[in-house]
Amino acid sequence: MSEFRVMVVPYDFSEHARAALDTAIALGKRLETAAIHLVHVIRTPAYAYAGYASNAGAAVPPPFDMKEVRESAMSSLDDVRDVVLALHEDFRGSIESEVIEGTTIDRSLCEAARRLGADLIVMGTHGRTGLSHVFLGSVTERTLRSAPCPVVTVRAPDEEEET
Repeated sequence: MSEFRVMVVPYDFSEHARAALDTAIALGKRLETAAIHLVHVIRTPAYAYAGYASNAGAAVPPPFDMKEVRESAMSSLDDVRDVVLALHEDFRGSIESEVIEGTTIDRSLCEAARRLGADLIVMGTHGRTGLSHVFLGSVTERTLRSAPCPVVTVRAPDEEEET
């Protein structure tokens, strides 16, 4: 069994992403040199501009400040990192935060994993099935298919399961 020293944890601020981070921390506690990279992918909301393209010259799209979005996401990731490190004082590895821009989330995650030399991707999944899976797709599924390293998927317990 290989040792997972460099882990990428895609983080979208959902319960499932937090469950994945907790799993990565638990794995990382076993390896004192584990490095966890929290990665958040941002994309320009192309869907918002589609209507403007069909009405050439009719309207100007609303401003979208990618720098502001990046800074806000980075600040939020840093807050998550600080809270997690405070809760897990016995974790001896490191947690780094990174916000990247990409056209698709799955490709961006795989590129980040390659660049960082990741041994493992630990990611949350919403567990969608049926029509919601067909229409919304699955970032997790697409990442599994093209990841340069093993992928562990984690699903947060449903509220109904917790009671």
